[in-house]
Amino acid sequence: MTAGQGVGSQDPELERLRRQYPRWRIWRGRATGDYWAMPPRDHPAARHLIGASNTWELAYRIAQAEGRYEL
Repeated sequence: MTAGQGVGSQDPELERLRRQYPRWRIWRGRATGDYWAMPPRDHPAARHLIGASNTWELAYRIAQAEGRYEL
């Protein structure tokens, strides 16, 4: 997992997602280049890691998880 949650990041779309979902851990995998998101501990989907090949797909999948499990 890439540690940079904001500092020195070169991916504006990834930063936008982090701002939109501040409680989620969102990163780009160093080995695969895929994008990943982990819900907060108190989220009903907390045990589900979400992966996507691009930020648009990740945004869609996070939005689905947020809508599926209304808090």
